[in-house]
Amino acid sequence: MSVMVSVPSIPGSIAGIAVPQDDVSVATWQWAHRSLPDYLLRHSVRAYCWGAAIAAREDWSFDRRILWTASLMHDLGLSRLPRNTMCFEVEGAEVARRFLERHGLPPADADTVAIAIILHMRPAVTLDDGVEAVLLDRATGLDVRGDGYEQADAVRPAVMRAYPRGDFDRRFLDAISREAAARPTCQSARLLNATGLAGWMSRSPWAAEA
Repeated sequence: MSVMVSVPSIPGSIAGIAVPQDDVSVATWQWAHRSLPDYLLRHSVRAYCWGAAIAAREDWSFDRRILWTASLMHDLGLSRLPRNTMCFEVEGAEVARRFLERHGLPPADADTVAIAIILHMRPAVTLDDGVEAVLLDRATGLDVRGDGYEQADAVRPAVMRAYPRGDFDRRFLDAISREAAARPTCQSARLLNATGLAGWMSRSPWAAEA
């Protein structure tokens, strides 16, 4: 018998950061609560907050709906590793695109979300790829490795109270390691082996807070 997950109402803001309230954003929030393990759910919400904080520091305009949906869905492929037939970010991008279109996001915007999800695992993302792609890339690097940690100074305490890391480091590293072992040509293997993800995470400012 399946267990129904109680989904809290979508917040109007997190640490003073506005959260989009349109139907697609609400549907994505509900999906994330029902589909993602807690460690990825909290990571995904933090990614949105860090991305919005970076945009404020850089004075960049961005589409909150695109950043919100991309942030909440960017690691969905890690939650379904045994079923994936492609690299997790590619698999997740396609699932996200179809979900968002079904829930009313214009196809061009759904494509923008999918591209941001794919690119967040690539070694370099520029503004030519879209501001939301850059924000997701920087936000996930900040949350995973502490890269650009100081860019979240203004909102970090409040965000961390609402969405603490818990066992994120251990569980995320385990998921990336499983993907890399199954698909050694994927970006996860580069991140794990070529860039020394485990060591980078152990030396990050987040590790010092634990």
